[in-house]
Amino acid sequence: MKKLILTVVVIFGVTLVNAQDKTAKEYKIEGADAYKAKDYQKGYESFEKSINLYEAEGKTDTTLYYNAAICALRVKEYEKSVNYFNRSIELEYKICKSNLYKAKALKKLKSYEEMEEVCISSAAKCPKYEKKFNDLLFNYYLQSGLVPFNNAAKMQSVATPLAQSDADKYNAEMEKVKAEFKKSLPMLEKAHNMKPEDENCIRALKQVYEILDMKAKAASL
Repeated sequence: MKKLILTVVVIFGVTLVNAQDKTAKEYKIEGADAYKAKDYQKGYESFEKSINLYEAEGKTDTTLYYNAAICALRVKEYEKSVNYFNRSIELEYKICKSNLYKAKALKKLKSYEEMEEVCISSAAKCPKYEKKFNDLLFNYYLQSGLVPFNNAAKMQSVATPLAQSDADKYNAEMEKVKAEFKKSLPMLEKAHNMKPEDENCIRALKQVYEILDMKAKAASL
């Protein structure tokens, strides 16, 4: 009798385990449902499980890599996101959108050179998304240029009172200010070339030109 009970328990246990197993297709559906419900963590996990199961079977579901990448981006799994977008691009699935979101993930990873390369090359190949790639690049250039610009402006505000009390020290500090402003120039010029009409960029760039005694360039803005 005890042996019979044990056998029933074991069989029942196996049945429970099997009932909990899901196929790659079922995980894909689960991921899609989670994505629609904006449960991106569950969506990411389900899509990844589906990918792993399909790959174990030697199969490829093209859409899964893009879907997993989007969810990974949403839950700040940026490296995973880039990897899945790369696979999506290799499979030629939503190449333009994959590159756009890949660029955003690269920015989060502070992989700026690669992000810049992706934006420049993709903007030329994806006219529908050209503005979005260019906006991403412009914001990167402007923000990067404003970091040393703002540092220099703070340094200048500290140095300015010295002009009346200690001319030598003022001149020495202003040389440091100019050196810091000069660091902002390459990125601000790139930003200006992309959006010549942007007022924030124009004001910052003009101030840099004036501080660096580049009067002709300042007058041209």
